[in-house]
Amino acid sequence: MWRASVFIFLILSGTITGMLVWQWKAYSEQTGRAEEHTVGATQQITVETLQNELKITQTVTGLIPEKEYRLVIPDSLYKWKCKNGQEEACDSADENPYTFFSNENQMIFEYVLPMNKDKKAFMLNDWTVSIPGVKVESSLITISDFFRRKGSWAAGVPLKAHKEMKHIDYYNFEGSGNTPSLYWQQGSLEKKRTNTVDIYSENQSLNLNFEKLNNLGEIPYLSVVLTDHHQESYGKGILIAGTNTKKEKLEKMLIFQAFEKKFGYLPLKEDWLIDALATHAVEQKAGTEKGNWIFRELEKELAEDELEVFFQNTHMEESLNTEKLDKQLSDIKGHSTHFFTVNKELNAPFVPLYFDDGKKVFISGKEQKGLKLIHKNGKKLLPFKAAMEALGFDVRILSGEETMLLAKGNNSYRFYLNRNVFIYNEEDYGLLENPLTDLNGTAFIEIQWLQSLFDVSIEEWDDEIKLTGGPK
Repeated sequence: MWRASVFIFLILSGTITGMLVWQWKAYSEQTGRAEEHTVGATQQITVETLQNELKITQTVTGLIPEKEYRLVIPDSLYKWKCKNGQEEACDSADENPYTFFSNENQMIFEYVLPMNKDKKAFMLNDWTVSIPGVKVESSLITISDFFRRKGSWAAGVPLKAHKEMKHIDYYNFEGSGNTPSLYWQQGSLEKKRTNTVDIYSENQSLNLNFEKLNNLGEIPYLSVVLTDHHQESYGKGILIAGTNTKKEKLEKMLIFQAFEKKFGYLPLKEDWLIDALATHAVEQKAGTEKGNWIFRELEKELAEDELEVFFQNTHMEESLNTEKLDKQLSDIKGHSTHFFTVNKELNAPFVPLYFDDGKKVFISGKEQKGLKLIHKNGKKLLPFKAAMEALGFDVRILSGEETMLLAKGNNSYRFYLNRNVFIYNEEDYGLLENPLTDLNGTAFIEIQWLQSLFDVSIEEWDDEIKLTGGPK
């Protein structure tokens, strides 16, 4: 009997083990496939010029097989279709007309972009289908030009090849990132490579060098078209400027464009920051009040050598956002800040630059978890009301938060946000400076004044600060 039980046990164990191995293998293969497609997608875009339209085929490769993707299709595109690698219509799993399954690892989009044949110049922005959540690592654009051969093409990625044949012209543009802007105009454009950018111009003897642009380090690809056929415009990777644009203005525009690419094209409410950094790089004032205020705050809180390091780091970064700017400031000062992040929207209230010390704060033996020690103007500050209440004071704020009344036992105090005096037990005392600092509507007090005015004992270590004592 026991032999039969052992035999059944071995069979069951083998079966279970086999099932576990099979499941693990299937899971590993699935995981491997998923990891294999997280590297990033690539796209190939072919453009065929017809009399009154551009016929476009866009092939995106590197997608996760059989995954459902939601497409974003610009309103300017017509007759669009989604196909798989077998030239069949893409499968959709729901009623949303813009959601499709990928076939194998790719999706193919076909559409038409209407174009007036009499137009003398145009620039295309957001002219292809995009897939949210998919990072496009590189783009290849091939143009077969039948009807616009008396003109020239430029793009926000490098021109790799241009061939003129008897009945058709070919252009190949290729570069990193998602779909760049595409430009066409009547007449010939000569392309020249400067030290930093590609310049398309009708002036074949043009010779420009942009020294300040060199200071930005390894900038993303930029092309500039100098022409009078099109208004001054910023595109994705491309800049249109007039033939008589002065070199200084053109360099500022290019630096603005470089920062725009570093930031990944910010929304309008945040692009004041791009203007501020670009104008600073060419030693000019920012175009917004907030931009100029930002630099005044930086100059107040950072030493000259620290400012230089901050801007060098900013210029050398290949990609930027407000969190990275804050980290650069934090690394320089050794304390954290969220200065750029909290100020990133143009119409948001100004929040002054200060640094969080990061130390735990103990008052009267109890940790104050919601209370932070901060650094501002070379001083160490604590929120006045919260700190005094933790020390046992009754605190009242009067006159639009400009007068502070404190009471503890038989002691009473009156402080003013805008005056270098205080009243102690109905007697006036003058001070060389105001012990209070107003930061965005909140009163802070320098910790040294807690010692001298309230007889508070302060002990400070690397990771904590302790406040004890004070009047009875």
